[in-house]
Amino acid sequence: MSGIIWHNLTFAAAAVFLVLMIYRIVSIIRQPVHLRWELAPIPHEKGKAKYGGSYLEDYEWWQKPRKKSRIAPVIYMLTEIFVLKSIWKNNRSLWPLSLSMHTGLYLIILTLVLYFINALLMIGEASLSVQNVFLSITTVVVAAGCVLGVLGTVGLILKRSIDTSLRNFGTFSTYFRLVLLAAVFISGVTAMLYPGNYALEMSLFVKGIITLDSGITVTAASAVHILISMLFVIYLPF
Repeated sequence: MSGIIWHNLTFAAAAVFLVLMIYRIVSIIRQPVHLRWELAPIPHEKGKAKYGGSYLEDYEWWQKPRKKSRIAPVIYMLTEIFVLKSIWKNNRSLWPLSLSMHTGLYLIILTLVLYFINALLMIGEASLSVQNVFLSITTVVVAAGCVLGVLGTVGLILKRSIDTSLRNFGTFSTYFRLVLLAAVFISGVTAMLYPGNYALEMSLFVKGIITLDSGITVTAASAVHILISMLFVIYLPF
């Protein structure tokens, strides 16, 4: 596949992703404001977030100033995003697999940032020692991300298929998302097993995209991984 085709595919996938994300954001903004359910945890209520309390429980609350915490909502979101606190509390058997899948996904996103940094270092002709350090870090991060991702996605697919309490709630879209994400991770592991430096190859690919190099070349395994990843990026806004 020529470099021009890779450029077209990459920019097209990025454009579709951005358009769909903007559409989703605008559509969400236009929705009516959600009702406030007092039984739900409200992180910004100072001193009451731990048990989901509300200022309305205070005696003569209308005569007292509202006390809000700015950092509590941030901590709440971070624990939900990176630790999956709600799954740990409500469905602990799913937590290890879900955490593995999400951690793998976050590491892959970090890997994309590292590819970009490596590409800039190559373009800027940084010292080889600096480039090698970042390439080594990239290799470790992408390997950890793909392995954790495979364990998490495959494990969730099997658990949802075997566990009757989960199988009854499984939908086509649920399995499709897991299978597509598993394909991203599995194709990444396959590409890494090919001879050569996978992190260097992908960094050179990103460098070629940035510099509009028409001579981009990748192995067959890496090409499959890139194409599946592009499909996932396009599907992600949905």
